[in-house]
This record gives sequence, C-alpha cells and structure tokens, in this order.
Amino acid sequence: MIIPEEEGGSGFGIRPLVVAVALTLFLLSTSTYIALRLGALPWPIIFSVMASAGILKVFSHFSPVSIHEVNVAQAGGTIGGLMASAVAFTVPGIIFLRDHMGVEIDMIDPYLLALVCVSGGVLGVFLSVPVRRTFVDEEKLPYPSGAAGAEILKAQMSGGKGAMLIAFTVLFAGLFALSRDIYIPLGVTLTSLAVYGIYITLTAMPLAIGIGYILGPRIAINSWFGGAVIGWLVLIPAMVAGQWVGGDAISFIQNAGMGIVLGSGIGFFVAYVGPKVKKIFAPLFNFSGPWYLKATPFVSVLSFIVMMIAGVHVLAAAISVLGVWIMATVAARMTGETNIDPLEQFGIIIGLVCLGTYSALRMDLGYLAAFMVVTFVSVAAAISGDIGHDYKSAKIIGTRPKDIVKVDLICVIIAGIAAPIVLEVVLKGYSDVLFTAQMPAPQAQLVAGSIFGFAHPIAFYGGFALAFVYELFTKIVKKKLPFSAMAFGIGMFLGMTFGILLAIGGLIRYIVAKKRPDKEHTGVLVSAGLMGGEGIAGFLTAALFVAGMEFTSAIHSVMMVFGIGLLLTLIYTLWNRR
Repeated sequence: MIIPEEEGGSGFGIRPLVVAVALTLFLLSTSTYIALRLGALPWPIIFSVMASAGILKVFSHFSPVSIHEVNVAQAGGTIGGLMASAVAFTVPGIIFLRDHMGVEIDMIDPYLLALVCVSGGVLGVFLSVPVRRTFVDEEKLPYPSGAAGAEILKAQMSGGKGAMLIAFTVLFAGLFALSRDIYIPLGVTLTSLAVYGIYITLTAMPLAIGIGYILGPRIAINSWFGGAVIGWLVLIPAMVAGQWVGGDAISFIQNAGMGIVLGSGIGFFVAYVGPKVKKIFAPLFNFSGPWYLKATPFVSVLSFIVMMIAGVHVLAAAISVLGVWIMATVAARMTGETNIDPLEQFGIIIGLVCLGTYSALRMDLGYLAAFMVVTFVSVAAAISGDIGHDYKSAKIIGTRPKDIVKVDLICVIIAGIAAPIVLEVVLKGYSDVLFTAQMPAPQAQLVAGSIFGFAHPIAFYGGFALAFVYELFTKIVKKKLPFSAMAFGIGMFLGMTFGILLAIGGLIRYIVAKKRPDKEHTGVLVSAGLMGGEGIAGFLTAALFVAGMEFTSAIHSVMMVFGIGLLLTLIYTLWNRR
C-alpha cells in the first residue's frame, strides 16, 4: 500500500536510495544513447515516478511504503538522465573536431572527466538550494514536469498497472527497434526529391514519437516540425534553385539553426534574468541556513581545484566556477518557466567567455581545456535545472526538501563516476554511424562549432540575432507565443526525419487531449516506455558489441532477452486478471 500524503514527511532511507541509484544508472545508460541519436531528451521525471512507485510497491508487501519515499526515489532517479544529456551533448564534440574538422585533439581522460562531472554535479546541487525559495516558494514557477509527476503520484496512477504498462511498452519498443535495426537501420530515403535539395528519410523510431507526445503540439508541431519545414522544405530548395552558398545549402541551414538555438538561450538570459538579477542572486550570499547552504562556498573552491587538476588554467577555472554560479541559477529559472534546459548552451557561453578572455590576453587556453569548461558548466546547469522540478514535486507532495538534496547528492556522485564509462560504450558501439543521419549528435556539433568556428558564420550569427530579438519580444508581450525559438532551431538543424516523427507524437497528444483527456496521462506513460525501450535496447547492443560480440549477434541476443521479458510480462498480466 501507499500511505496518503503527509505534510513535511520524511522519505529518505535505504529503500528509496537503492531504487534511486538503480534508476539513475538505468537512465544514464538509456539517455546517453537517446541524446546522441535524437539530439533531445525530455525530462525523465514521469518515467522515474512510475518506475519508482512500481518497484517500491514490491517492498510494500513487507512494510508500508510512504508516498515521500517514492518521491525521493524518483527525484534521485532522474539525475542519471540529466547527467547523460550534459555529457553526451558536449564531449563527443571532441571526436567531431578530430574526425570531421581535422583538429589534432585527444579525447578527455575518463578519470578526469569523471572528476569534472562529479564536481559540476555536486556544485549544481548546492547552488539549487538558495534559489528554491525564490523560484518555487515565492514566484511559484510551474516546473511542468515536476508538477505533473507529483500529480500522477498523488493520484496513485501506478497502482501496479502503470508499472506493468511501462514494462510492456519498454519491451515491445525494444523488440521493434532491434528488428528495425536489422532490416531497415537507415530507413527509406526519398532520393527523388534530392534534386531539389530536399532530403527526407522515413524511418520507424518509437522514441521520437514518444518524445513528440510528451513535448506536446506547441513544441513538437509548431516549433520543432515548423523549423524543419521552413529550413528543409522552403529555404534549402530555394537556395538550391538559386545556386546560393555554393551548393552547401544544408550546412548553411544547419548553421542558422545552431545560431537560433544559442541566440534563444542568450536572449532568455538577458530578457528574464537581467531585470531580476538582484532578487535571484541575493540568496546565494546568505550563509546562515542549513549545512548544505553554508557549504556552497567550500564546494565552489573545491570545484576550482578540480578544474585545475583536470588541466584547465587557473583563470579559466575561476571563470568556469563563477559561470556555474550564474548559469545554474539561470537554468533553474528557465526550466521552471519553459520546461526546457539548454544546458550545453550555458556551457558554450562560459566556454566562449574563457576563450575570448584568453585571446584578449594573447594566451592559449586550448581546445581540450575549453571542452572541460563547457562540460563542467553543462553538468551543473543540467542538475540544477532538474532539481527545480524535484523541489516543485516536494512542495506539492509535502516531502522535506532536505531529503531531495541528500538523495540527489548521492546519485549525482554515482552518475558522474559512471558517465564516462557509459559514454565510451555507446561511442564505441556506434562509432560507424556517429555524426550521420542515424546518430547526428547535433548538440555536440554545436559545441564543436562554437569552439572552433562555423562553415557559415553569417548564417549562425543571423539566426542568433533573430532568436535573440524574438526572446526579447516575448518578454515585452508577456505571454507565451505560438512557438519556441529554441525548438524551432533544433528542427532546422535536424531536418524532416525527426520533425515528422515528433509531429506525429504531438498530433496524437493533441487528439487525445481533445477527445479523451482522461487518457492523456496514460499516453505519457506509454511515451516514456517507448523512449526507455529503444534506449536500453540500443545501449545493451552497444555494450555487447564493445565486449567483442559481432553486431548482428548482439542484436539477436538482446532481442531474445526482450522477447522472454515480454512473454513473462504478458503471462504475469493475464494471471493477475484471473
């Protein structure tokens, strides 16, 4: 049984901690694959809520399980997904520079990368504490994913059925994705349209449809799909017909999309954070609170030392730590208002500040050190943005915030240590298709391009300016406009293949919301299962391949495991219906 909500209840303990750590490692593995494959990663909160409730329900046969235990477990579980996005969105850019831009650069040492990830993650947790009162308690920012997870938990939607639905969907989606990778791994390309510069590949990717459903019609259809249509069905054909930019229309549009993404992030900072900078940052200098608030300066100094150990020069290390204090706070607010955390952009901003400072001083920072800075800031921004949702959920449920801090600190250390290992497995397993249409890793390309330079800087800066002005305009009109500039830019970069799939998911969400609003949450659970299924199947296949198994044999082995799991799930479900 699940005990009803208790105001200010304690949820930290061995049971929720074990579940949180297990979910963190699971989401770290699956999300690393998804982030490289799709270039986006919706908040894993809903999945973590349902999985935590389902797993802890097993323990309820021995002793009652509190709703606060489930809330603490799901909060820690989401850390793995956000750590994965921060690492997958940044570090592979080193490979892009080396293999596609001819830069002589070595990969980051995995031990140093683990140090940077743990340090950035821990600092992100500590910096989230002083701004909780401003964003959650005083401004009452919505934090949509955190609020949705709390409402699902309060309604006890799992009840065993939700967990079984996710299990079935995960296994089915994994089997489907593995079968696809055997027979049509690259999909079907409409080559007849290539003469007009239009490249559309029709592929079956359940996780993209699931992501589109969770994002909803405004982001998935109006913004992401809209950006793909404008970029790939309007601008590229026009450029090809007019023979502009030397026939390199696709690269031009992709550079413009990158500029829009970064311009949107900077515009948000100027428009939303600037006017409230004093109110937002004042709590950071109040050291009279609990231990985890008073320890923030010490953790900052420790992070500074870690960055120097990782090979970052003293000045850049100082700038990166100061940048985290700013960007972690911005990330917490941005996710609270928009449910979007452009974490790699926050890293890029501080990375460019470091590079610009060293250039002005006629000193050489080095590409590898710049990547260290970008990764460090991105991890902190990812974690601080995620914890904002956890605080919102705790506010609604009544869970003690200090329990959230405890579980997130433990999980962020474990995820930071494991992240380099997981990334190496996925990169080796899919090295042949990395930075292709099958696994584009657009954020990593954005990071690499920002550090090294773009093929079409005019397109990049033009897109940056448009998005920057758009963000300022949204602040002036003080209402949510029909599309998100950031998602629009991602759509322009990735093109029609993903745009079509996300639009399908968004359209399904729109229809369900209109016709059967009572089933909308069920659709969210199914979507979470679709993402988890393809993600874990892809990771397991890569792991077996790296271990020495032939790729086709690895796929068949994982298919057998998923098939047995699906059969057992069906038997269990039918047996309980008797």
